[in-house]
Amino acid sequence: MNNNPKNDLDFSDNTLLEVMPAKIDEDMAAKYVLIKHDYYSTDSDHGRDILAGFLSNLADSSFNSIVVYLIDKGVKLLDEENPLFDKMLRLIEKSETVIATEESIELYNVVFSKTQKISVESLMSVTEDITYLDNLLILE
Repeated sequence: MNNNPKNDLDFSDNTLLEVMPAKIDEDMAAKYVLIKHDYYSTDSDHGRDILAGFLSNLADSSFNSIVVYLIDKGVKLLDEENPLFDKMLRLIEKSETVIATEESIELYNVVFSKTQKISVESLMSVTEDITYLDNLLILE
């Protein structure tokens, strides 16, 4: 056993170690996001903090286009009384469009300010949209 602390690694040839691949324009072109709840993972303060971080990071991201789909309890993020409404509002401003399912809006009695960026569509329509998306991020 060799206890010599000598470093056998030689970086004298200016070797570049790539830890994360560089993002190319194609990677940043568009992001489709499906949000299923108004919390992340568990319905708790911690789950809301985690989702708040996701929403903020997406709003601050360099994606050229973001399309957000809200289904099930995710539509509650549109309600001004929701603790994450401010974070969601920032994401709406960044997004190309936000699509909320009509059935979920009705079920949870969500009242929200209608804007051009928010459209309400049937679950069938949303399902058809997301079925063909390659670049879909799902927040559960």
